[in-house]
Amino acid sequence: MIGKVIDSYKILEVLGRGGMGVVYRATDTTLDRDVALKMMDVLIASDPNFLKRFQSEAKALAKLQNPNIVGIFALRQTEFGVCIIMEYVKGKTLADLLKQSVLLPVHRVVHIFKQLLTALDHAHKGGVIHRDIKPGNVMLAESDIVKVTDFGLAKIQKTNVSTVTMGTAGTLYYMSPEQIRGLGQVDARGDIYSAGMALYECLTGRVPFKAEDSDFAVAQMIVEGRIPPPDKLNASIPKELAKIVVKSIDKDPAKRYQTAAEMVTALEKFEATLKPGDYRLTDAPTVIGPAGGPLSSPKSFVKPANARLYMIIAAAVVVLIVTYFVTRPYVFPDDGRITVQISPDNGNVYIDDSQVKTPVRDLPLAAGKRKVIVTWGKSRLDTSVTVTGGKTLSLFLYQQKSVARQGSGSESIAKTNPPAVTEVEKKEEKAAVPNPVRAETAELTLETVPDGEVSIDGGPFSNARDGVKKFVPPGTRKIVFRSGSVTKTDVIEARAGVVDGRKCYFQVPVNVTSLLNGKGTWAYVVVDGVTREETTPKEIPLSAGRHLVSVQKSGFTASPVQRIVTIEPSLTKPSAIPAQFELIKK
Repeated sequence: MIGKVIDSYKILEVLGRGGMGVVYRATDTTLDRDVALKMMDVLIASDPNFLKRFQSEAKALAKLQNPNIVGIFALRQTEFGVCIIMEYVKGKTLADLLKQSVLLPVHRVVHIFKQLLTALDHAHKGGVIHRDIKPGNVMLAESDIVKVTDFGLAKIQKTNVSTVTMGTAGTLYYMSPEQIRGLGQVDARGDIYSAGMALYECLTGRVPFKAEDSDFAVAQMIVEGRIPPPDKLNASIPKELAKIVVKSIDKDPAKRYQTAAEMVTALEKFEATLKPGDYRLTDAPTVIGPAGGPLSSPKSFVKPANARLYMIIAAAVVVLIVTYFVTRPYVFPDDGRITVQISPDNGNVYIDDSQVKTPVRDLPLAAGKRKVIVTWGKSRLDTSVTVTGGKTLSLFLYQQKSVARQGSGSESIAKTNPPAVTEVEKKEEKAAVPNPVRAETAELTLETVPDGEVSIDGGPFSNARDGVKKFVPPGTRKIVFRSGSVTKTDVIEARAGVVDGRKCYFQVPVNVTSLLNGKGTWAYVVVDGVTREETTPKEIPLSAGRHLVSVQKSGFTASPVQRIVTIEPSLTKPSAIPAQFELIKK
């Protein structure tokens, strides 16, 4: 491929190889700049499901505009295959730095990880989880400027078994317990765990596993939380910094830092206690590991001569591990949650014969079949439900007859059985309640454009990109639409038997045009400092938030230099925002 021209990109050299393909350094002959070109493996890219998912992920990743995240410029389908055009970073990875076997000064480690966590915080607020944070995905440019790469690719890799295997084998040491247990449903706290394990390695010079440990043994240590504190491996690590690491890699996500920004704050507080100059760590001593024997870093492994054979064996082992954890959920149960709404709301709720406190909202339960009983005086309702790991089951249960419904995003069920009471009890109950109120439902149809979630009355959020239907009791309902960190609130007066709908737009088109001597001409569109492949006139969809829009053309300057475009979420379809620029010859 060296020397070939793909579209307008001339291939110069190989930068690296991975499970998904080869990364090259290339020159953009149009804009005269270096780019990183990732050419996807032909066998992987031939899968139409992979292509669809990859294109969807690439669009989401292209929205991440942050100085500490490698930018994505374009996605191309060429005669040589599918490739993604990214920002070229001149430097080395954190993994390369760790191979030097010299412990970095503490202030330098903190400087690097504050940037890494700031990048993660930006991505998480945009609804993107990395899923594969490790030293090899942290680039270090000049002056230790961090550039995080391969955002979202771990998620894309799960489209077929062979890719899962190759994507998982090299990153097991940094995977969170929930990632190993379920290989899915990983939120921002999974990235925090991985960053914490990378920080652990930077401070000790090794990961906390023995070289001879099997993948199964490593996975078991991670899930059970049998990881020694970093200052047990190296006593010269400051205690407060060790505590930060230990909290970040707690096996329970609820006990970790809940956001990357929270961990940045902890690092900044620790940094403020450092004295001027380098705080140098001494070489880590030999330490006995949990399973006996000295701990050593996997990077000291000797590459066998027959690497291909060992690679196949390693892939088979990982497939077995994945199968083990997926097919035996009772070993490490992946809890689900249940929310129960009842009408009238003065009833008692029992789950598996144990009374639970009402209202029941997001109650964690082990996955499996559960019996739910609601009683109103002598009236009783019984139903059986299945709780699924990683999902929220929402029950709407009424004293009067209801209809079974299946919701989208989270599962919804409404069901009644005839009260298990005698004829005498029925007469007594009728006498006690002479005019019972019939409980009926209202139907809400809710949707976000393009990506987003929706919550009703403070309940759990459900994915609403493709629209969801919810059946709720009549009355005033507070609706919260969310996309990343941006929210939009609305109030709906739900009426029994009536369908009401809302659509929230988190994206607005911006119509970018450029003029030369009063006539339309072409120029490259620039959004938030990144020059895009599109040229004017072009309608660019921008997500909610504040954006800087401009145009660029060789030999010309734009007037105005840039425009500030503020996008607000809207409950009505927004019209395009004009952004016009006059080109002036230099």
